[in-house]
Amino acid sequence: MILWTIRHSKPYNPNDVCYGRLDFDVSPTFPEESDGAIKALIEAGAKPTRLFTSPLLRCMRLAEKASEATGLPLEKRDEIIELNFGDWEGQKLTEVPREQMAAWVADLRGYRFPNGENFHDIDKRAQSLLDTLDDNGEFLWISHAGVIAALQHFACGLPDEVFVEGAFSYTMVTRFEFERDAEGHYRGTFIKIHDGIPMAPLKMK
Repeated sequence: MILWTIRHSKPYNPNDVCYGRLDFDVSPTFPEESDGAIKALIEAGAKPTRLFTSPLLRCMRLAEKASEATGLPLEKRDEIIELNFGDWEGQKLTEVPREQMAAWVADLRGYRFPNGENFHDIDKRAQSLLDTLDDNGEFLWISHAGVIAALQHFACGLPDEVFVEGAFSYTMVTRFEFERDAEGHYRGTFIKIHDGIPMAPLKMK
């Protein structure tokens, strides 16, 4: 099975706050970003037969353009929505209580954000959708850094200690190739096809 993923474009976040479920629109750079990602996808030979997207606006904008390019209808799925940062949503990382920040830094994927999720929650819901896909199919997900990283961790063996969630560029295109293991779960490999605008480093101190 082949799965292509594209991370959303740069969101409009002028106050530089933490966002997961916050439904930001796209930045003015969207036309250039989206065109570059879709061109890279097509030039890489992608031929998806189904197009899944997070319901958040920053993904929907890109998914609409991908739908035009591929002729595929959009399928909105909550399983591939971004992490819920709970009480951190809408806050600057520099204003988060220092004891909470220290607890996160000590356990980047396992820490549960107050009144929110941890990154292992994304693993579970992303896998629940992944496992329903046809073994011989080719699919496209328009999603978020947390979801794409989850695929690299739970399905491709990337250790939790390698925290890539904060390192992906916007509109990054990735190609995953999977086969089912003895338990019926997809496992495989990935390769990055395209990079877009780099994301600013997370302010974790």
